[in-house]
Amino acid sequence: MQAIRILIDAAKAYYEEMLLFLLTSLILLVTVPLIIPMPFALIGVWMIAHRSVRGLGVNWGLYWQAVKEYGFKSLQLTLVLILGYVLLLSNIWFYNTPEVSPLPAHVAGWLLPLWVFLGIVWIGVTFYAHAFLIELKEPKLLMILRSSLALTFVNPVTTLLLILAIVLLTALSIVLPLLLFALPGFIATLSITAVRKLIGVIHEKYGSTETAQADEPRSTNDAEDDAAEADPA
Repeated sequence: MQAIRILIDAAKAYYEEMLLFLLTSLILLVTVPLIIPMPFALIGVWMIAHRSVRGLGVNWGLYWQAVKEYGFKSLQLTLVLILGYVLLLSNIWFYNTPEVSPLPAHVAGWLLPLWVFLGIVWIGVTFYAHAFLIELKEPKLLMILRSSLALTFVNPVTTLLLILAIVLLTALSIVLPLLLFALPGFIATLSITAVRKLIGVIHEKYGSTETAQADEPRSTNDAEDDAAEADPA
């Protein structure tokens, strides 16, 4: 099954750089209560995942480079993703609150499956979005959202299974809090792995040149990668 292969490949890539993943995930968890710095730390973790999945070297220089290069775009993307959840939850509350809803209660009840469906789709978009931010050669906001949405619809079963795996890992991390330090790095690695694998499958089947942009990194060429690896961590 495709989802299992993606999980296995992501686990291998994560294991190879586990220490750096743990340290960068710790930074991310510290920045969560601060809100604004969180997307900057988030994209740093995704860059480490991007390099690890591609089998390239990683170091702190690459982490900080990603924070500087992608930080503000990550902030914009994160705000849009949060706005999507706010709009979704607001609509659920509005149409299911009899005091304010313009719809009869039974009609509002019929809309609930629609909201659930849209919520799952948006979770899929969220799962892929930051991977596309790094993987696309020209990561414009609309292109990132469109690519994430397309990948969710083209691979609904795989996307749903990967989301369920993340939910189960999150639940396990709540039971065993020490695992929280490993969770962000693994989710990042899983996201990058999924995008690269699924885009590869689409490219093989349909020869799509638009979605195949994810096959090469936008931020650095090989010479720049080698120079970054030479920097002291």
